[in-house]
Formats: sequence, structure tokens, C-alpha cells
Amino acid sequence: TEHRLGRHLLLSGLKDLFNMDFSPDALENRLQKNPYGKPFLTDHPDIYFNISHCSGLVACAFSHEDIGMDMEQIHTFSPAILKKVLTLKEMEYLEQFKDVPSLYEECFFRFWTLKEAFIKQSGKGLSIPLTDFSFDMDISTVPPGIDCSRQDQYFYQEMPEPGYILSLCAPSPMGQIKKIIV
Repeated sequence: TEHRLGRHLLLSGLKDLFNMDFSPDALENRLQKNPYGKPFLTDHPDIYFNISHCSGLVACAFSHEDIGMDMEQIHTFSPAILKKVLTLKEMEYLEQFKDVPSLYEECFFRFWTLKEAFIKQSGKGLSIPLTDFSFDMDISTVPPGIDCSRQDQYFYQEMPEPGYILSLCAPSPMGQIKKIIV
């Protein structure tokens, strides 16, 4: 269902933002994937989009340049995943929230979605190890202050609904990005 809703958002965005009206079948015929699985429109290489879905929410973002987006519902997670996802510096930042489980989980998923948004934007997916780059965050501000060890990217993060984190990554500031969430 979420995959189908993602395609529906893609169709709606193409119609509303670019005056392109495709049937679902016509859209599928216009979509291809790069060698790492990132979809793109064959007839419109100047239109970039990214879809993310999780636990009942679906989002689609559009931009004039490559964009990556990830959305996750905040929940408990296995500590075993930390070394696979976070750098030592990120783990140290996360550790300050250990005594407040809700903040600890939120902070982890803030890191997780930033990393996923970055690798989705790159178009190379998990061929990029998640510990090959890092983030500094200040979650006391709205939106959070975010710095990445990869200086050539810009990041934005929000909570579209209570209990969900959405992160966006693009090579330039987020002013031209349009997103739709259901």
C-alpha cells in the first residue's frame, strides 16, 4: 500500500508541479533505475524526486537537482546497530540522551534518516558505508542545526507528525524543494 501511495504522490507532484499527467502504467514505463536502484524519469532528466515511506506515512520530494529523503517512525532499536550506523563522535553525542529513552531514540533516528537521505541523494545507496561520513547536530533548535563531514551537501530535518523524523539532502539549499506528505 505504501509503495502504491508513493507512486500516487509522484504522479500528483508531476501533475501539480510540472503539468505532466501520466497514467500509472505510463509512469511505470517512464521510470528506470540507476545501477544502485535509484529511480529516475527517462524522458525528464531535469526532474529529480525521492520517495520515502514508513509505518503509515508516505512522502515524495521534488527538486531541480538530485535529492535524497528518508522518513522513519521513532521506535526502540537494538544497540548492536550503533557501530554499523554511527561514528564514534555520533555515538558520543547520542550517549548524552541515554537516560531519557524517548530522546535517545529520537536522536538515533535523526542520525539514521540523515545518513539514509545522504546515500539516497548520492544515488549509490548502501554501497557507501554509513560510517564513512558523520553529522554534528544541535537538536535544541527548530529546525535542528545540522553539519555534515561532507561539506558539499545541505540537510534539512523535521517531524512531519509526532513520532516521525523526515530528513532531506541536496547539493544546494532547500529553497526549491517541494514535498508532499500523506
